[in-house]
Amino acid sequence: MTSYPDSEALKRNGFYHDQPTSKLFNPILQELFEQYSHLKPEEILPHLLHIREKAWAIYPWPCIGLFRFCELYLSKHPAYPRILAALQHPTHPSTLLDLGCCFGQDIRKLVFDGAPAESLVGCDLDAAFLDLGYELFGDRERLQTPMFAADIFQDDGPLAEKRGTFDFVHANLILHLFSWDRQVEACKQVVKLLKPEPGSTVLGRQTGNLVAQQSELHSVGMVWRHDDRSFREMWRQVGEETGTRWDVWVEVEEVEEKQQEPGICFLTFEVRRE
Repeated sequence: MTSYPDSEALKRNGFYHDQPTSKLFNPILQELFEQYSHLKPEEILPHLLHIREKAWAIYPWPCIGLFRFCELYLSKHPAYPRILAALQHPTHPSTLLDLGCCFGQDIRKLVFDGAPAESLVGCDLDAAFLDLGYELFGDRERLQTPMFAADIFQDDGPLAEKRGTFDFVHANLILHLFSWDRQVEACKQVVKLLKPEPGSTVLGRQTGNLVAQQSELHSVGMVWRHDDRSFREMWRQVGEETGTRWDVWVEVEEVEEKQQEPGICFLTFEVRRE
């Protein structure tokens, strides 16, 4: 991890909100807390704010400051119904790794929607976020999904034991934290984690730019912002360097608030092995 960033500077630059927006604190999120975590409606927001402050003190990632973890991105991905059905297959259930899962919020949503917890794996760079996930959802004693700390760039870490075992890797709000070269290396590691067969898939969402470019992110330093074309080009390079071929789908979503970075956008993607 990089040196600890200035959390107050991040706040001044718009990477921290005091409350989640109504878009984020929505009925789907509230249903998850009420029916999965068994919280009363009036308990949800204070509990959420309490855990967010704990997480911000551990490391002030913008996704923590902006409550992006409330988005439950995977459940909004166009491929979600297909992934959920594959995970629920009665005789040959698929497997999914949530890479950089933060609190494991997308895993809880999958389990709530009927995915077998044993078919899922969650990992994050910082074990403290995983612990906060158990505190956030109140399920330490009942969630059967393996969760562990891991670094995608470590060849001999705990992820090495999982190579070639996943049908899906969910990589949400991760790749945009790296330079072009490091993103390529991360994707090559993801290729190793996926089953070496057609249809194996990596999907997620990340920050990009309408014009692909290098950009400075306050919490990590210089990163590469993809547009549609450069994201496809990156996966062409990944394919060449791993001897694989990939079908790349990307959807660009412009954002209204661009004060943080002109041209900033979101890329939702699904990359399937051919």
